[in-house]
Amino acid sequence: MRARDDDGVELNADFSVEAAGGCLNLVLESAGGRAAGADRPRNHQYVPALRLLLTRLRDQQAVLLSALVASTRVSGLSEAERTLVKGPRKLAEVDDIEQLRLEITSAQGRVGLPTGASKEGNNRKRIQLRLDVPGYGLDDAAQLAADLAAPSAVTTGQPVKAYGLPEAKDLLDALIGVEIRTVAGRPNTVLEVRVAHVLVKTDRSPDGQVVDIGEVQRGLDKLAEHGSVRVTVDELGHRSAFVGAVLATLPGARFTGSPAEVTFDEPSGDEVAEDLHFGELDAVAKVKVRTEQAKLRKLLARGATSAVCALCGDQYPLTFLIAAHIKKRAICTDQERRDLLHVAMLACSFGCDSLYELGWVTVDQHGIVQTRSGDSFPEGIFRNRLLHLQGRGCAAHSVDSEPYFAWHRMTVFAPSDSQV
Repeated sequence: MRARDDDGVELNADFSVEAAGGCLNLVLESAGGRAAGADRPRNHQYVPALRLLLTRLRDQQAVLLSALVASTRVSGLSEAERTLVKGPRKLAEVDDIEQLRLEITSAQGRVGLPTGASKEGNNRKRIQLRLDVPGYGLDDAAQLAADLAAPSAVTTGQPVKAYGLPEAKDLLDALIGVEIRTVAGRPNTVLEVRVAHVLVKTDRSPDGQVVDIGEVQRGLDKLAEHGSVRVTVDELGHRSAFVGAVLATLPGARFTGSPAEVTFDEPSGDEVAEDLHFGELDAVAKVKVRTEQAKLRKLLARGATSAVCALCGDQYPLTFLIAAHIKKRAICTDQERRDLLHVAMLACSFGCDSLYELGWVTVDQHGIVQTRSGDSFPEGIFRNRLLHLQGRGCAAHSVDSEPYFAWHRMTVFAPSDSQV
């Protein structure tokens, strides 16, 4: 097998992955002269290939147990005499991959030389890297080889016709810890997102299996281009079930048909109406906020099935209340986002949530609702709503929540009186 660099260019250097000795072994074939009729020397890109493979192994959090020369000519030597690098070496802790590559190649020149030899031999020999790679068992040698050969996650920036999709890594970051379901109903959970791969928990692999982020990105690109994509290995790659489950979390995406497809449509007006935060955050946060809404509503309502809108004071079933961020979630620090009881409030979907989000109402430092003037509007529901809210006490205002309301007063309510 040959690896392709991140531009998709195949490198002239053969390698394989095999299971032996209780671990996975990457074997890189030796470089040599030009064979008769060949247009280039054998495996002449040995060095860039080794550098690339080590980099991708580092992305996989692999541990290098040892590296040794594995050529037939020195097979009679002891393992100690053939060892180039002793381990274990956690590649994630290796800052300079090129230095490690030099360590492996430069040590080869003395292997197999007679005692007293003054000139070093070939330093592009056939080598064997013994590995421990998280998420890959002894039965996954072929899959590891394929993953190492493939270009790292490539982001094309290709837009959907009418709706921007997130990049794969951002989408997967938003799904960490969230259980998603494949088209067959099997649970998958993203445990960790790395540079080029994601660790996914399944029923069969509770400790996680590695999936190339590039597979998810290619699925997003196909969904963006065609509006639908079949959930098959041919279409979505080796981890098609997981990739399909990830794509189906997007607003406007759903499983359809048999054989199954993920179909994407621009979110309808009904979907937008059901989620008044739609458009407030980036595409990734929208995916996550849908998952978080029910839990956050329940937390703010202290487990009750109905609660009071913090702005108008009317009581509603939780279904009609929005867990509204007092300070926009996208602007919050990580610490502020975790301050759920103070950075968010319950606002009804009968107007209060939208009025606050769009800056028509705010809460002053004393906890009193203030509104923009509605005099320019004729008498009716909108004007009456503003009059009803003006001067009311806000149930969510406290010493702890005041900094978030202050942010809203200064950045959303104050800048302009023109709200259209």
